[in-house]
Amino acid sequence: MDKITEIEQVVGPVLAQNNFELIETQYRREDGKWVLRLFIDKVPQGGVTLDNCSKVSDLAGDVLDAAQVLTDRYVLEVSSPGVNRLLKTEAHFNKAIGQSVKISTTAPVSESNIQKNFKGILMGFKDGILEVNDATSGRVNIPLSAVAKANLDIL
Repeated sequence: MDKITEIEQVVGPVLAQNNFELIETQYRREDGKWVLRLFIDKVPQGGVTLDNCSKVSDLAGDVLDAAQVLTDRYVLEVSSPGVNRLLKTEAHFNKAIGQSVKISTTAPVSESNIQKNFKGILMGFKDGILEVNDATSGRVNIPLSAVAKANLDIL
């Protein structure tokens, strides 16, 4: 199991109990030190405040220290994922239906459409397929398994 997965398994349930959703986790070396970044959202309604970040920092720090997931010293940063937030999970895509998205795929999604970058409205998500009304090519079905990166695209 990789370190990100371990961190998410320890932190995720504690955040969920406190009405927060863990959107993304980053753990990497920067300028000679380990940095753990947690991007959170408030559930059921979004809108993360500075007090929310402080609370999550305390909760996450306590549970990570107790579980001894991270053995090296690290800097913990907690923030909102921002307006152009990353979309990774089925839940993220379902919440984004009706909104503008930007999606890059690992390969063309069909023989007749060789593009790998899409920008448009996410019309639906069902059975692992994203339906996007792309500004260039119209309605396109994109398998979730082909998505390299996806973000909300606030105009």
